[in-house]
Amino acid sequence: MVLETKRIILEPVSFDRINTFYDIVTNPFVRKYLFDNNELEKDTVNEFVKISNQLFQNKNYGLWFIILKENQELIGFTGLWHFFEESQPQLLYALLPNYTKSGYAKEATQKVIEYALKNLKFDFLDASCDTSNLSSLHTATSIGMVKIKEEVIDNKPLTFFRVYNE
Repeated sequence: MVLETKRIILEPVSFDRINTFYDIVTNPFVRKYLFDNNELEKDTVNEFVKISNQLFQNKNYGLWFIILKENQELIGFTGLWHFFEESQPQLLYALLPNYTKSGYAKEATQKVIEYALKNLKFDFLDASCDTSNLSSLHTATSIGMVKIKEEVIDNKPLTFFRVYNE
């Protein structure tokens, strides 16, 4: 289930790189928005990988590492993940801070959107982000998603976006 773009490889998150995955999800820059600034335990991160592997086996989606083609460096992850008890997963991504503002988030998320709409035949795909996360708001609109609502969940303002299958 490997996906590729011009500059990156999207490879399913796996246990053989669990330490690097743990380093990414516990990075203060990443966890600020993705995990409400909570530090994750190693067991929780292992559970994410386990769930992702099960999702790939059963539904053909999950979490992918974002790997640079030029040097094979793992710089973040993207994928389709269930939030807020929804029946369909949402798009998500996380990049280490040194790799933001380089177009990698846009490139990775566009590939996942293409996969979800064309291969998985989703009618639409949603994404949500903290309303204060200006970079994620920009990424969502730059990949063609439209704002569908703002909502406060657990005392946190969130903005929801959607892209439709044409």
